[in-house]
Amino acid sequence: MPHLPVTPVTLAEALSAERARQGLSVYELAKRSQLRAIGIHKILDGSTPNPGLLTTVRILSALGRDLAWLAKQLGEPK
Repeated sequence: MPHLPVTPVTLAEALSAERARQGLSVYELAKRSQLRAIGIHKILDGSTPNPGLLTTVRILSALGRDLAWLAKQLGEPK
């Protein structure tokens, strides 16, 4: 059976995985997105599961990603 990659299923998992893939610290991501590190930490650990569109877009932009990328990570509804 072929190995299938595990796709993150939550916003926190998708953003955390991408941050780790890029080798960024929470502080560097906060600096790039112009958000507070504690806010980023809460989003990445799932404590803030719905951070809001503008916050999400700022984080995605800091990661060099967009909403279309995020939709693929989360699994777009068919």
